[in-house]
Amino acid sequence: MGFVTGRARIAIMRQYSLFYQERVSLAIERIRKFAKLSAAMGYDVRVGFSGGKDSQVVYDLCKKSGIEFAAFYNTACESSETRRFIRAHYPDVIWRQPYKVGFIKNIDVHRGMLPSVRAAYCCDNYKHNPKFVDNSSITGVRRDESAARSKRAVFESHGKRFDKAHDTQIAEYFTEKCRGIGSVGDIQLMPIVDWAENDVWEYIFREGLPVNPEYRHAKRVGCIICPKANLTSNYYYLMKFPKLIDAVIRQREKHEVDWVITSDGKDYSDNKPLYILRWLNHSFMPFSKKQEKLAEEILKRYNQTKK
Repeated sequence: MGFVTGRARIAIMRQYSLFYQERVSLAIERIRKFAKLSAAMGYDVRVGFSGGKDSQVVYDLCKKSGIEFAAFYNTACESSETRRFIRAHYPDVIWRQPYKVGFIKNIDVHRGMLPSVRAAYCCDNYKHNPKFVDNSSITGVRRDESAARSKRAVFESHGKRFDKAHDTQIAEYFTEKCRGIGSVGDIQLMPIVDWAENDVWEYIFREGLPVNPEYRHAKRVGCIICPKANLTSNYYYLMKFPKLIDAVIRQREKHEVDWVITSDGKDYSDNKPLYILRWLNHSFMPFSKKQEKLAEEILKRYNQTKK
């Protein structure tokens, strides 16, 4: 949906108001149960914060629940707008820099290899760096965000061995239907996992939460460019900062890498900017007709920087 104002806000709140309080109460109940379980296991509750709408809602729900927690922001490749937003509205969120180099320089560190959907080393280095794995964490993951998240549960434990060893203790707070296995840390809660996007916006409007300015031109807030997203999602910042293309090219040119897109069977050594745009379309997926036009606009903007 992206940034919503005026009549759209009213329409959303009218449509969903019937179940609003029940939905919020259930999420708060989940958070309180999780806090009790964490305390029983000797863990402090940590909340993942990105400056996006889902993490805002989870942060606010945790505040309303009355539990003790600390919120952390793992810096990655977010925009300056998002960082200013976090500093201004969430000053108690703790910033963590999990990796010593930035996104662009990291390409050089990985010898010119670009991160991809299947090998997203950027996510491993920044967002999910093992240096900052929290034993007990709460996140804003929702099932309707992607196919990969569609099977996520309200509560997840680290693995079968951990789950079996703590089965009786966990079962006091969470039913089998709500449970899953696969958390990076020991235990993790996703209190709004079953919320739709409209539910999130309704909460933000009703509770008067600030809105990240990024939502004026983006549906999701995150890294300014991402190989796991498509060109449509990456378009805004490529148009705003076309020199990002050259920055990526320079890091690759430091190493002996080819510029071949295997799915095309074509060498892009003579058109490296287009190679980068293909990379930023879900890791070298073919362009749709609409994306071909977007690519043309980006390359035109990029060429203007060369004059």
